[in-house]
Amino acid sequence: MKSGAAVSILDPYEWLPSYGENAVSVESKGLDLIIKIEYDTEDEYQTIHCRELRFDMVCAFCRTAFPGVSILNIDYDKSVKAPSIGALIEYPNSEAAFAWNKHFCGSRQIKHYKIAFLSENFLMEIFANNVTLGSEYIIPSE
Repeated sequence: MKSGAAVSILDPYEWLPSYGENAVSVESKGLDLIIKIEYDTEDEYQTIHCRELRFDMVCAFCRTAFPGVSILNIDYDKSVKAPSIGALIEYPNSEAAFAWNKHFCGSRQIKHYKIAFLSENFLMEIFANNVTLGSEYIIPSE
């Protein structure tokens, strides 16, 4: 299957510090996949902040080491300029997403997403209906 061209839909480095995230956790709840991204700030209190990427109506996801070996049988288009590394990207013409849509007979509109977490060194590939970025919140210190 071919991925088609990649489109950047969100760049976490617009709000992450230049050195990236402190920690990332992945949680699956029903048909939702939640990726919690923790990072610190340079304020006087050195607080830990968090934002969540929430994918809904998830039908498949894969977590692998980054850099690493791709275990999905997807041919990524190398002729098109790739978005910046670390950005959340979507493949609007992904044959894999089209196959999921065909499987669900149009009852879902599955999209193909991918994001690399550079400090944590892992890659997430998600097939979901939609993604939203939650508001920033502070994690209370222990």
